[in-house]
Amino acid sequence: MKDRSLFVRIVAIILCALMVGGALTAAISAFAADVNLAASPDTGSRNNVWVIVAAAVAVIVLCLLLPKFTKKK
Repeated sequence: MKDRSLFVRIVAIILCALMVGGALTAAISAFAADVNLAASPDTGSRNNVWVIVAAAVAVIVLCLLLPKFTKKK
């Protein structure tokens, strides 16, 4: 049973690292500038970046706090 618990923890850590990497990649690409910035008109797409970041922070906070409130006593 201990070997199985160790395996589950290792897999969970790997999945967590992949999820954090995906979130960081999405955040970096959201702040990245266009390659041809001088030729493209400003469409106001930068205003959407804060909505995406706020939604990502809300999901992360929800995932961190939800298990604490739903824990059986």
